[in-house]
Amino acid sequence: MGDIINKKIFIGLTEISGYCANLKKGFDEIGEDCTFITLSQQLHNYGNKYNSLFFTKIYRWLDKQQEVYQSRFKQAPFYISKQLIKFLIFIWALTNYKIFIFVFGQSFYYGYDLPILRCLNKKIIFVFLGSDARPPYINGAVKNAGVDDYYKISIKMKKNIKFIEKYSDATINNMTCCHFHEKPILKFALIGLPYIYDDYNICTIKKENYIKILHAPSDPIGKGSDHIRTAIRDIRDRGYKIEYIELTGKPHSEVIEQLQSCDFVVDQVFAGPLGGFSTEAAWFGKPAVIGGYYAEYIQDDYSPEDIPPCLFCHPDKIMDAIERLIRDENYRLELGKSAQEFVRTRWTPEEIAKCYLKIIESNIPVNWFFDPHDVYYLQGYGLPEDKSKEIIRAMVKKYGVKSLCLSDKPKLEQRFIEYAFDSKKY
Repeated sequence: MGDIINKKIFIGLTEISGYCANLKKGFDEIGEDCTFITLSQQLHNYGNKYNSLFFTKIYRWLDKQQEVYQSRFKQAPFYISKQLIKFLIFIWALTNYKIFIFVFGQSFYYGYDLPILRCLNKKIIFVFLGSDARPPYINGAVKNAGVDDYYKISIKMKKNIKFIEKYSDATINNMTCCHFHEKPILKFALIGLPYIYDDYNICTIKKENYIKILHAPSDPIGKGSDHIRTAIRDIRDRGYKIEYIELTGKPHSEVIEQLQSCDFVVDQVFAGPLGGFSTEAAWFGKPAVIGGYYAEYIQDDYSPEDIPPCLFCHPDKIMDAIERLIRDENYRLELGKSAQEFVRTRWTPEEIAKCYLKIIESNIPVNWFFDPHDVYYLQGYGLPEDKSKEIIRAMVKKYGVKSLCLSDKPKLEQRFIEYAFDSKKY
């Protein structure tokens, strides 16, 4: 491998569903010197064992202390101390690392450090994981927002992505949420979502003659939990014996324990195929029901062997999909087996780390690239069509078409107008 691979790899500065911790495992497995640091507090204990650096422990302690106080005056000493600690970590990283992998659109200093990294000839890779890039007007994860908020968030996000693209060597994102990008992205699904779990013996108890279904939403509203509960209730009314478990805000270890004893999982209603939770389920051979408008288009974008196995359906078909996995045991077991094989061969940390080495070495397969000017997916994530249409109409009526921040993509901009105002088939 090239000389650049012999340089240390830095991953940070936050963690999303264990992505960074598992990516570090992958680099470790292939013998690459890699450090992962998160400055954010981890509610679900993802990857804490990789963050034993003295300064990061101090930073997170200061962060907790700052949250105790309401007044900015009392918060100030902790905030200032945090910035000093972050600066020391930044200097240390600049001195020791050649390759920087940032996730969720966050670097050390909101992107303003990127010109410094570029001047020092560092390799910069940004991994977008959803809400950090998806237009807010098609993002159900944006809560309690009015039309002014959607407009302001759109402008800020568009500027941030454009700035990141200017200084990054590569950006990785999903084809369903890269609307604000202007330069080609690398397809997230072809690189993969790294996951591995060190098996240990757990007493997995399940009610006899019942189908156990697990739903573990990090955001019950965005994941469509109300729709799932309604579907479960209606299916029970048809006479099926169901043990339904719903976990929210629980430690990751508790979710894993329930995963190993369930028959299948219902991930969410308005999403794309195989996110973090359904990938974890697949590791244990448990199939996933996932709803999403993209189910109608995914076959056009990926070859069958590149699509993670799951029961991916239109949101209106979520109840039918759940019932199918309850009723058809052979299909359920085969789907779980296929999903397990996929994540344990294609999406292992080691295989995904090898993909990153291709990116670092600029040896990227042509089919990994996607031009965001070719985006056609409109419905987004975490909300039904009528809600996203309502938001877009309100923005356009108040601020004009420019509020969508898609002037660099006039065809996509026009499709959104047609979609929101039902002016013609989009």
